[in-house]
Amino acid sequence: MMKKALKINTVYINMETIVAFDLDYKIDGNRALYLMTNSNELPFLEIEVAEDGLAESTDYQAQKVTNREYNRIKNELMAYMGL
Repeated sequence: MMKKALKINTVYINMETIVAFDLDYKIDGNRALYLMTNSNELPFLEIEVAEDGLAESTDYQAQKVTNREYNRIKNELMAYMGL
């Protein structure tokens, strides 16, 4: 059986490892998602909407995405979780 992965820029997260998330998370006033996983390699991940629309991330656990990508990630996460 194929596992469902959530793609954030170049990071892939097995959806089965996500144990909690916050849809109302903010970073410096910007919309963001906070994911907690049961994975030792990636115990948490912050996903922030880039202010300037340029999604360039330097920190593996703090990814910046475009508004469109943010909405896609949020929708995929909610659909997978049955919300």
